[in-house]
Amino acid sequence: MAFEGIFSIIAELKKKLFIIVAVFGAGAIVSFSYMGDLIKRIENDMFWRLNFPGRPDASKQLLDISNNLTSMSNQLAYNNSIIAQNLSRLSGEVINLSHNLNIYKPNIVFLTPMEVLMLEFKMSLIFGALIVSPLILFYAYRGLKSKLSSLPFIREKKGLIVVAVLLSIVLFLIGAGYSYYFMLPFFLNFIYQDAYNIGVNANFSVYEFISFIVMTTVILGAAFELPLVLTFLVHLGITSRKTLAYYRRHAYIVLLIIAAWVTPDPTMFMQIMVALPFIALYEASLVVMKLTGK
Repeated sequence: MAFEGIFSIIAELKKKLFIIVAVFGAGAIVSFSYMGDLIKRIENDMFWRLNFPGRPDASKQLLDISNNLTSMSNQLAYNNSIIAQNLSRLSGEVINLSHNLNIYKPNIVFLTPMEVLMLEFKMSLIFGALIVSPLILFYAYRGLKSKLSSLPFIREKKGLIVVAVLLSIVLFLIGAGYSYYFMLPFFLNFIYQDAYNIGVNANFSVYEFISFIVMTTVILGAAFELPLVLTFLVHLGITSRKTLAYYRRHAYIVLLIIAAWVTPDPTMFMQIMVALPFIALYEASLVVMKLTGK
């Protein structure tokens, strides 16, 4: 009977593992075809926000015209291939004009033959992991439900835990949005303005550039979980609000060090931009703890 129970558990684990791998693989395969568009979107979101002195607005307009011509070419590809080819050629010429008008726009290049393909492959794996993560959490919760329910903290505050999970998602999205839509464009504009003034144009490896954008966004998103982490530590009795308030200056130094690691900017300008939200979140955590009596 004991062996039957073990075999039943193994069979169930194999079934769940198969489902997890299948969902992960399907998510990675489906998302792979969209990674090229995502890379272009990231490049446009970062570079079209740059504000170079004397940058012609016609460059953006020409790019829109090129995209429209490409769309028309794709629509006519089956009905009239000759016109479609001419439109494609004209689209390429318009793109060249756009580049000539905006010669100081940073360029994204690949340095090895497989660099773009491997970047798309790794990004699709990340998306596959994100897609399958809710399923993994569901299986883990169902397997540990009975053990977690026996813990006093879990049993007494189930509703609070649900709110904390939802709040963690919201905080992560706020941090990621702050990084992607505000901090990174501001940072890139700052460094490119300086390069423009001395007549230097930038060429970036596509892998290094996209990795920098993605990692910075993820790190800032995770950093915005600071209030939840501090509150959780206080609830577990590991620390207290008075201790956190007393050592706040030490915490500020640690946060500045983390900001310096996240943003490699020797001017300390970006470190301050990253550290200020950290400090505000730290102080907000102390206020929340004081209001809740912790």
